[in-house]
Amino acid sequence: MGEKDSSQIDILKKALKTQRTEALSREQELQKQLSGLWQRADKERKMLMSQVTQLKNELKASSPKTLFNDVTSRLSELKATVSNIRDGSPLSEKGLWSFDSDGEPLNEDQKSEGAAISYSSDAVGMGEGEAKYRIKGLEAKVAAQQDEIRELRALLTERDTAVSKLQQRNGFLAATLEEKETEISALESRLNKLKRRLTESDSFAPRAWVVKEAVKGGYGLEAAGLISSPASLNENWSESEDIVMIPAHEEFLAKIKDKSAAPLLGMVESFIKAFINKNPKMTDFGMVQNFLGAMENPFKTHKLWKGADDEDVQETLDALEAFILGDEQVFNSIFKNVGEPWERRDRHLSKRMFCLQFVKAENLDINKVHQNHPALSLARKMILQIDEARAPQEKIECVFRAARILYRMLNETSGESASADDFLPILIFVVLRSQAPRLYSSLDYMSQFRRPSRLSGERHYYLVQLQTAVAFIDHMDAASITINPEEFEVKYKSREREWEETGGQVTIVSESASDPRP
Repeated sequence: MGEKDSSQIDILKKALKTQRTEALSREQELQKQLSGLWQRADKERKMLMSQVTQLKNELKASSPKTLFNDVTSRLSELKATVSNIRDGSPLSEKGLWSFDSDGEPLNEDQKSEGAAISYSSDAVGMGEGEAKYRIKGLEAKVAAQQDEIRELRALLTERDTAVSKLQQRNGFLAATLEEKETEISALESRLNKLKRRLTESDSFAPRAWVVKEAVKGGYGLEAAGLISSPASLNENWSESEDIVMIPAHEEFLAKIKDKSAAPLLGMVESFIKAFINKNPKMTDFGMVQNFLGAMENPFKTHKLWKGADDEDVQETLDALEAFILGDEQVFNSIFKNVGEPWERRDRHLSKRMFCLQFVKAENLDINKVHQNHPALSLARKMILQIDEARAPQEKIECVFRAARILYRMLNETSGESASADDFLPILIFVVLRSQAPRLYSSLDYMSQFRRPSRLSGERHYYLVQLQTAVAFIDHMDAASITINPEEFEVKYKSREREWEETGGQVTIVSESASDPRP
């Protein structure tokens, strides 16, 4: 509703209120006048009827002469009364009119006027007829006043109807405005969420112009602020940085701790307690998935999540998944009871990555411009964070961000969209250099405990790419990379002996993605 409409409605309301007040005041005044007229007319009617009755009685009881004089006197008084009734003069104390039309008192001559009227029954009838005529006139006046009152009431009804319509219109416009404001608020909320997601998607890669200028201009990467600079990306993306991995997670924690959400929190905590008591293993993912599915409707119908769209509900369930599986006891129990097959494969993969640390970027046919790019170091750190993350969504987010860093590097350095053939060798190299622990178990954990409905799209694609990279490392030999077979065999056996001598202790690699620490 515009300011102009609001102003017009206010003015109209004030005008209607004023008119209604005036009409009510006028109605009260008319009712008072009408009541007075009715009382006055009734009094006059009773007085005249009393006089006529008295005259009739006197006609029967008096002598002709006395009767003539009395009738003459009475007729004079009646004539004066009728004349003053017409003029609206006040009554006398005797019940007769004692003032003329100008408001002056009647003298004795005026009061005795009409003595010449003949003694007959017609005289009495004429006086009575005039009284009746006056009464009828008063009744007509009263009826006219009643008509005026009815007209005023009709006008008031019409005004009330107009006010009611304006109030309805005002209420409708206010409701429409409130609805629009709610829609705007919801759209702003969704826009903020999209902005946040876009920021989270793009913020973990180096600035486009920094990388492009450093590569294009041949600047030193350290001088460009991309390597070993406290204020650069290495500091901004250290392993210890608290990166928001789950959208709406903080909002979920705030809501679930609200008093009104106590029943929901109670159900969640009861499930966590029961799940821990079961001593969960990697194969118990079905219990978690069933519980998350059962909790969708209770969260959707709760007042704290009122108005949430489908994506908001899914993000709430994502946060609930992280709340359960991110619990330290739950996570530790699952990986403690991971089972012999997973432990054996984790040890085997760790040994393979340790023994293959001699493989260089050129052995995987990686372009020279990418071999020492700082994005490889950033991606390696994200791969290492997979083991530190607890919730499956957090682990997948680490994979997603590592992949996006590499893809952005490829797009910005080549000037065109990168393909999977360009991406996979670099991902293999980054994973190999990371020597991430328990990587095989983490891959299975992400695939099984992540909700199937959310294990799709770009993140699922990158997870498959990581699984492919791990499988490639697990089966890597001289024939699968660009290297002399004899050189491969010698270096591999040398690293293998070192592994056995150190009891399988993994050597920590340096910050450079290309060269392991000796």
